[in-house]
Amino acid sequence: MDNRCKIQEMIRKYDMKPHEENGRYAECSYPFPKESRAASGSCYFYSGPGEKTLFHRIDCDEYWCYNAGSPLTVWIISDNGELTIKKLGIEPDAEPMLYFPKGVIFGSRNMDPYGEGTFFTCITVPRFFYHGFRIIEQEEVLRHCPKAAAFWD
Repeated sequence: MDNRCKIQEMIRKYDMKPHEENGRYAECSYPFPKESRAASGSCYFYSGPGEKTLFHRIDCDEYWCYNAGSPLTVWIISDNGELTIKKLGIEPDAEPMLYFPKGVIFGSRNMDPYGEGTFFTCITVPRFFYHGFRIIEQEEVLRHCPKAAAFWD
């Protein structure tokens, strides 16, 4: 079985749903009540071939841990508008885990339009809640960091 089939199997197994920033996700189970802001939280995430996750900001630290598939290019914009581009994956120019501090703006692009997509795990500290999540629209991103225009090319 190739990775594409394995990833599709994982999407079905975890009943991954569409996410508002694009991609698909499934929150991992916790031994805490759903309304509890536990010390950490996690979910599985899938970004399809050529897919972009919208720029967004959350109110907790986040780690992305590569699991399988194509590498993912991540665009990170600091508070002072500096753009950093990193790659999530196991290739020589990539990292298998990336860290995003609370409040940073970031989005991703799956650079392989015909590949298998990227399956990864997101870990947040503390647990993620949607009230602390905000999509950053393109106009706001470009005002804050004009160099990020290439994200939409």
